[in-house]
Amino acid sequence: QPPLPSAQTFDILPPLHALLSRLEPSLNVYTPDTSTALPPGNSTHAPVTSASALPTSTPQQLEYKDAAVAAQFLKSRIRKALAELGGLADMQRGVEEQEEEIKGLEGKIERQKEVLDKLAKLAGEGQGEVKMGG
Repeated sequence: QPPLPSAQTFDILPPLHALLSRLEPSLNVYTPDTSTALPPGNSTHAPVTSASALPTSTPQQLEYKDAAVAAQFLKSRIRKALAELGGLADMQRGVEEQEEEIKGLEGKIERQKEVLDKLAKLAGEGQGEVKMGG
């Protein structure tokens, strides 16, 4: 069976976050709907903007027109992860099929334990007979 791929193969969230955080900051403004959350007249709550929500060491800003080109590395990583998943054993099997196999294997384990218990009893009885007859 081939070795499992590294966990980093499937870790796409950090690069995705880095890509999205490079998009134009003026469009990355979050303004919560405070009309239902705050009592009337309470103006002490300021909306969260990109300046406070994103790290200050943001890399070079990215225009939306350039986002598709910048996302190519991420698409490549996703394709690689999907290919790795496809190469794993039993990926084509469904959950029900695997659960049936698990139940069968658990039954087999129980039967093997019973046989081992019987063999242990027979071995114990046999040792007693040898001592008595020896």
